[in-house]
Amino acid sequence: MASELGSYACPTCKQLLQREERALCCPICFQAYPVADGIPDFIREELARSADPALRRMRFIDGLARIYETRLWYPVVLDLFGGFHSRSLPELIATVSADLRTSEGRVLDVACGPGTFGRRIASPSREVFGIDVSPGMLRQGAAYAAKEGIVPYVHFARARVEALPFEDGFFDAALCCGSLHLFADTAAALREIARVVKPGSILSAFTFTAGRRGILKFRRVRESYRRNQGLHVFELAELERYLTASGFANFRPDVSGSILTFTARKVLH
Repeated sequence: MASELGSYACPTCKQLLQREERALCCPICFQAYPVADGIPDFIREELARSADPALRRMRFIDGLARIYETRLWYPVVLDLFGGFHSRSLPELIATVSADLRTSEGRVLDVACGPGTFGRRIASPSREVFGIDVSPGMLRQGAAYAAKEGIVPYVHFARARVEALPFEDGFFDAALCCGSLHLFADTAAALREIARVVKPGSILSAFTFTAGRRGILKFRRVRESYRRNQGLHVFELAELERYLTASGFANFRPDVSGSILTFTARKVLH
């Protein structure tokens, strides 16, 4: 397994970064990215001023970190948006774990939060790199990993999905669990994920669709969340078009209530 700080590339020019005392530095564009508590920060802009409503809520997202994996968050969100008796968090984790059961090597965990999914699949044969925009989530994830004794297999970095700090084809698989609907530019996010995974690699994800249960079945609710919070509720054909245009194929969706789980694979050529 690679030393994690030696694995990161400049999110701008994709050149491998060099380690300095408290930063990772690009020898090409001379950008310096600070490292605090072992977590590199690749975001230079002030997200509170972003045009993206999801990014402007960073203080709220940071505050969720301590309750994110408790009964106060996921069960409530899944029942509200997905509908009662759709998918529970343990069921979603089991689905993702099954999707990646034959994948070994390096796994990208996009918008990882505190590593809710990535930590469960990390092992000596599967090294997980989680990226998120929330410092609070990343610190909580690092604390969980230390407590669980999986620090050698799980790494965290602050980065945006549209500018991943990795070289082309670095990963053997990717996760995107509970976040695809929050990205301002779905196509750009999927293209960047496709860039950093090897041909044939699996992408395992869950997001939301307008199903028969949960508040997202109502058009006005969907429109309100899209307008005020940037929540994109996908139609299956629409999502397949995004995936195909981004370099993925073999789209395999499964809908439970309004929860959509799916896999796709990066094309081989």
